[in-house]
Amino acid sequence: MDRKTFHILVVDDEEGIREGLSLSLSLAGFHVSTACSASEALRIIGENDVPLAFIDLRLPDMSGVELVQKIDTKKTRAVVITAYATVDTAVKAMKLGAADYVQKPFEMQDILHVAENTYRNTAGTKTPVREEESDCRPLIYSGETMRKIMNVLNKIRDSSIPILLLGESGTGKEILARQIHLKSRRRDRPFVGINCAAIPRDLLESELFGYEKGAFSGADRQKPGKFEHAADGILFLDEIGDMDYRLQSKLLRAIEERQFERIGGIRPVSFRARIVASTNRDLDRLIKEGRFREDLYYRLKGVRLRLPPLRERREDILPLTEYFLSYYSGLYRRACPALASETRRDLRERMWRGNVRELKNAVETVILLYPEKTVLLPEDFPAEELDEEDEEIGEEKRPLHTDMQEKKKIVDTLARHRFNRSMTAAALNISRKTLYNKMKKYRIG
Repeated sequence: MDRKTFHILVVDDEEGIREGLSLSLSLAGFHVSTACSASEALRIIGENDVPLAFIDLRLPDMSGVELVQKIDTKKTRAVVITAYATVDTAVKAMKLGAADYVQKPFEMQDILHVAENTYRNTAGTKTPVREEESDCRPLIYSGETMRKIMNVLNKIRDSSIPILLLGESGTGKEILARQIHLKSRRRDRPFVGINCAAIPRDLLESELFGYEKGAFSGADRQKPGKFEHAADGILFLDEIGDMDYRLQSKLLRAIEERQFERIGGIRPVSFRARIVASTNRDLDRLIKEGRFREDLYYRLKGVRLRLPPLRERREDILPLTEYFLSYYSGLYRRACPALASETRRDLRERMWRGNVRELKNAVETVILLYPEKTVLLPEDFPAEELDEEDEEIGEEKRPLHTDMQEKKKIVDTLARHRFNRSMTAAALNISRKTLYNKMKKYRIG
């Protein structure tokens, strides 16, 4: 199947979500249709071959769960989109046939990763998604700190020894895990990742190990877990420090014995995947508090690497900024601006408490906010520090003052919420109508 004929359906009553997903998926080369209701979605699926559908759980005419029930999920892979408060509903949808779920606010690369993997599986190839095809954030560095880390990885890249990646949130642990995959002899094998902090315990166990038909109510078929999908590639356990203590024992046993049992199963299933784990938590402290198994820790830390925060590798700030400027200028089809000399100094001196993720979001905001600028000044970038009022009422709930501040705040919040206008309006504590009027006033979007 050609990529241009691979039909993806986006079902959401939010115009911003539909437009954003449609644009990103279309730019990736896919054929995309959108629907604002379940009835429209059923019509499109009935008239077309649609191998993948992203479905919001809240639709005007029926729930996303009901829509999943009406779809032949053997022909159309259903991925539900859910807010944190409705994760339980997403679990119900998966038991009824949905293949996966994406939690709001999501990263666009997560959507693209699901689409790419589904396309490749549908096209009948086992070639995994490579980072340069699926992830807009390759590992960018120029300083000695990261060079030393990469030197260590080059020495162990073709071994099977587990790797434990430590570091603050936003330092790029998943990007480094993908680099391990791309540089190893397993590069043509699957890279399978799972966020242990984002999935409820009961669902996480079935996601990791799979289940047998009849294992629980709604289990009408056998489902392989992440361990099986990883095969002899790499299994990336992100945020391992947040895994439920009881589930840790089953994970430890699987790693030690190199086999496991699906939920409801009696036959052991072998696996050969390399384990790469990451966390932003202090595992030594969690062990002392009895919240993380010491024996599991020693199993995971074959090689332990700490990714330093961006403030400890300032020599990488400008190369990263230049990369993100180029990427987002291309994404939004705008001329790539230059950095004034004082801007370069200012960016290097900032603390970047959110690390690479904060820098990435700051650059994206600037590209959206100042499409006409050819040279960026320090004041063009979002302010780093919060004042006392901001800290009391929250960054997104602060009052809107001057026109310039108001426009900047709206664009910043839109970017943070992936252009979901309902979520943006709620974050700004204004109505959707008011948000539309202000976007029209400032010519945003």
